[in-house]
Amino acid sequence: MTKLTIWGGAGEHGRSAYLLSGGGYRLLLDCGVKKGGAGQYPLIDPGQVALLDAVLLSHAHEDHSVALPLLYAQGYKGEVWTTRETRAQLDAYFRSWRSSISREGHELPYTEADVQAIRYRYLEEEGSCLSWFGLVPGVQVMWGRSGHLAGSVWFLIAGEGQSIFYSGDYTAESLLLAADSPAEAIQAAGGIPDLEQRLRAWSRGQRLDLAVADAAYGMDEESQSDKQRQLEQAIRRTAARGGKVLLPVPAGGRGQEMILWAAKLYADLPMVVEKKLIEGMRQLADSPFWLRSAERTGEYSALENIADFLAARRWTMPQCETEREALLSGSGPSLWFVPDGMMQSSLSRWYYARWASHSTYSVLITGHVAAGTFGYRLLHEPGQHGVCEVLKLRYKVHQGRKDVQRMLKSLPVRHAVLVHAAKPETDKLREALIQGGQLTGCTLHSMAPGEELDLEGQGNNG
Repeated sequence: MTKLTIWGGAGEHGRSAYLLSGGGYRLLLDCGVKKGGAGQYPLIDPGQVALLDAVLLSHAHEDHSVALPLLYAQGYKGEVWTTRETRAQLDAYFRSWRSSISREGHELPYTEADVQAIRYRYLEEEGSCLSWFGLVPGVQVMWGRSGHLAGSVWFLIAGEGQSIFYSGDYTAESLLLAADSPAEAIQAAGGIPDLEQRLRAWSRGQRLDLAVADAAYGMDEESQSDKQRQLEQAIRRTAARGGKVLLPVPAGGRGQEMILWAAKLYADLPMVVEKKLIEGMRQLADSPFWLRSAERTGEYSALENIADFLAARRWTMPQCETEREALLSGSGPSLWFVPDGMMQSSLSRWYYARWASHSTYSVLITGHVAAGTFGYRLLHEPGQHGVCEVLKLRYKVHQGRKDVQRMLKSLPVRHAVLVHAAKPETDKLREALIQGGQLTGCTLHSMAPGEELDLEGQGNNG
C-alpha cells in the first residue's frame, strides 16, 4: 500500500515536497521553499525525517531544492539523489536564497553546516537515462529529462507492486532543452518492473497507479507559439514608440532560451545581456546531453544555435555600472536581459529605477512572481512605482490544460494529483479535465499541503 503526503507544492506555487510511503520504504520527492518574506518551508514531519530512505531531487530551482538543508537540520542522515548538472547549480541557488532572506531582514531556519552536510548521489552513476535501477531494497527508479532546466528530470518509481510517476517541472515545448516522453520510455524499457516476480509488465491492467503531474499553468491552453507571438507584439510596440524593453529572466533555462529566440527574431534591435546569463549560455554549451538535437528542432541543434549566438557577438555584456549607464544613454529601442525573474536583486532594481520614469519603456515579466516580491508589486500596484509599462506575458516552462491531458492520457494512470498551481486554479482544471471525458479510468485529485492520498483507500480531500 502506497501513501502520498503533501508537505508542500499541491494547491500552491512553491515549496514542492511530496512524501511517498510504502510498507517498507519512505521517499521524499523534492524539498523546496515558497518565496516571499521569510519564505514558507515544507510541512516537514520531524518524526518522518529519520525514517526517510532517500530524497529524489528533480532540479535546482529554489521551490524544489533550497529546503534540503532543513531536512539535515532536523536529523536526516541519508542521501539526495540528483543529476550532476543539478548538483553543479545548487550552491548558487543556496547562496541566492541566503542573500534574498538576508536582504529582507530575515534569518534562515538552518545553518551553513546543514548545507554542507548534504550528501549527494548521482543518478547517472547508478543508471543511465531511461533505464531502471535499484534505489533502495524493493524499489526501482527510472529518470528522464524534463525540458525545464539543464539537469532537470522526471522520475518513475516502482515498489511493492505499485508504480508512481513524478513529473517534476515539465515541458515538451522548449526550443532549447530536451524532454523525454515518459510513456515512450516505459514502452521502450518493456514496461514497469514487477519487483516480486522480476517480470517486466504493466501493473494494474496496463496503468500506472499514481502520477504527480506539473499543472502550473492551470486552465491555460495556449501553446508556446501563442506565447511567443504575444511577446513579439509587445516588444514591437515598445520599439515602435522608441522605448527600451527590460526582460527579467531566471539565470538558467528560460533565460537562455528567450535570449536565443530574441536574437533570431530581432536582428534590428541592439541587445544587452548581463554576464550571469552569458555564463549560463556557455555552461549549456558544455552540457550538450541536456539540449535538443537537430532532429527535434527541425533546423539546427540547440548546441549549434548557442555556438552561433556566442560567436556572432551581436550583443553587449556590460561589466560595470559605468558601462550600463553609457549603454543606456547611447541606445534607442533595445532589449535588455537581466538575471532575476522576480526582480528581487539589487541589479534588477537598479535597472527598474532607470526605466520607471519613461512611459515609452516596458518591463515584460514572463514567469511566476511570488507574492511580496518586487516583480509582484510592480504587476499588482500599477502606477505606484513609475509610469513605464509593466506586463505579464508568459513564456512556457510548465504545463497547461492541454499538456496535462496529453501527458495523463499517454501514460495512462489510475490516480493523478495536479500540482504547482494555486488551489482555486487546480480545482478548475480538475473539473475541466473530468468534464472533457478524455481521461477515462483516471481519478483526478486537487490537494493541499497537509493532505494525504492512500492509493488503496483513496482518501483525500479533493
